[in-house]
Amino acid sequence: MDLQFENIGCVKDNMKSPIHNWYRFTAGFSYKFVDYLLSDLPKESVVYEPFAGCGTTLVSSQKNGFHSVGNEGQEFMYDICRAKLNWTVDRNKIDNHISLIKQAISDEYETYNLSDENPLLIELYDRNNLAILCIIRNYILSLKDESYKLFFKLALSNVLHRTAIHPIAVPYISRTRKLMNNGQPFEKFVSTCNKMVDDIKSQSTDYVSSQVFLHDSREKNALIETDSCSICITSPPYLNNLDYGEVSKVPTHFWGITNTWNDITSKVRINLVTGATTHYKETDFDINKYIKTPFATNNEKLIPQLLDMFDKIKINAQNRSGKKSFHILMMHYFSDMYNVLLEMRRVLKSDSKSYLILGDSAPYGVYIPTTQLLGEIAVSAGFNEYAIYKIRTRGTKWKSLSNRHNIELSENILELN
Repeated sequence: MDLQFENIGCVKDNMKSPIHNWYRFTAGFSYKFVDYLLSDLPKESVVYEPFAGCGTTLVSSQKNGFHSVGNEGQEFMYDICRAKLNWTVDRNKIDNHISLIKQAISDEYETYNLSDENPLLIELYDRNNLAILCIIRNYILSLKDESYKLFFKLALSNVLHRTAIHPIAVPYISRTRKLMNNGQPFEKFVSTCNKMVDDIKSQSTDYVSSQVFLHDSREKNALIETDSCSICITSPPYLNNLDYGEVSKVPTHFWGITNTWNDITSKVRINLVTGATTHYKETDFDINKYIKTPFATNNEKLIPQLLDMFDKIKINAQNRSGKKSFHILMMHYFSDMYNVLLEMRRVLKSDSKSYLILGDSAPYGVYIPTTQLLGEIAVSAGFNEYAIYKIRTRGTKWKSLSNRHNIELSENILELN
């Protein structure tokens, strides 16, 4: 593979690209990588994306005239994807809705009651700004036309990041910093809508060729036919304890998808590959039952290696203040990814290729060759072979921290045939 550009494993490129930059999220990869892979494919190829996220693969596919299908387990991110793929909205209708929203703010602002809003929102936003955001939200939720509801929902979600007192577009809320320009929510909403319309009009077509499903890729999606896709381009959750449910809690609380920690577990985490220690109860894990699961029995050669790392992580955790059960997280992660790879193999044609952007990890100082292990697991799931291409070295910026390991990690592309 000829990797002639940088930033494959981050969203830096996407921040300068129309439609890709409509919503800022902590995880992602470069649209240029998708464009690179699509450049040599025939136009009748269908692209598969099991972790749609912010829609990088799906949006790039649509921009390049390819059909694509994808799954996204989070309701909020699913709506973000659908909005990014909807290029049929009309500017005059957008302007008319904005006028009605302005009137709603004028009518309701002075008497709007915040007592029913989530306490986290009241903590993170100036009360006047929050009232305006909520009035806009309530108008959007009242819309019957799904196209415009999704469009405005994404625009306002973008504004949530730019009007909070503290930055919320980081892995977790950064209360040690304050945003300097966190006012004018309506004005920012209008400018965001205008930019989105301009971005849509800059595209060569308004044809919608990509589709995303609200679906957990660990399970069969009956709406995607067997042997129907020509290539898979994705970046699965990394084995690094990033809780995607927690990361998105401000917008999911705002839109009423979640309201409590328990909601995040029962409505969000349950639909995602296990990527954080908050995804499970340690008391529910039984290693003896685990080694009898379909994943373990179909990967017998890997189980001794996994068990060795399991024991080492568990021992090292005893000397750490957090004592998090990374050893259990690791076992759940590989079992979950096995099911994802089975579904990936099902939907892909026999002569297709898959490309997964992955990072290795070292919980409590125990190195886990995630990319290599997933390559081996992919073979057990029906793929013929795999290759690994290193993108960059990662984890070095934490070397100065005394409680961190000093193991050099890598970010890679896993190619499956």
